[in-house]
Amino acid sequence: MNDHQRLIGKKLDHLRRMREYLNFSLQRVSVLMPIQSWVALHPENHEALAAFRVRFSEFQEHLGKLMRAIAIEEEQPVEPFSAVLLYMEKLNIIDAVETWKDIRELRNAINHEYEEGSARLSGFFLELTHRVPTLLDYHDRAESFCSTNYPHPSP
Repeated sequence: MNDHQRLIGKKLDHLRRMREYLNFSLQRVSVLMPIQSWVALHPENHEALAAFRVRFSEFQEHLGKLMRAIAIEEEQPVEPFSAVLLYMEKLNIIDAVETWKDIRELRNAINHEYEEGSARLSGFFLELTHRVPTLLDYHDRAESFCSTNYPHPSP
């Protein structure tokens, strides 16, 4: 196992922990969906939504960093990032570049328009909850690719 593969292993470990936190937050906010009234939400609900938004965003960001690291290990171009996404699609780690970009746009929208109208914000959160399974699937596929293609450290 080379140094870069060890780095990939660390990224995978970090994503596994992040995944647990994301799943926890998803469970807490799923019961609120769809949000009918922001006024009726308790402070704990707002806190749960804020944590979910951050955890979703960070999970996708770190998954993107893992995909970039895989592309580097495979000696593929990493600039622009769409080259990484095209390679991940070829490896069947992601379904389609457009799906990844749609999720990224959603993530960016909720992070930049967090104070926008409640109806729009409700829609963003509902869509985030629907996109979590896709990100988790991509994570599973990346894990599988790495375990198949990179040697495991000796015990």
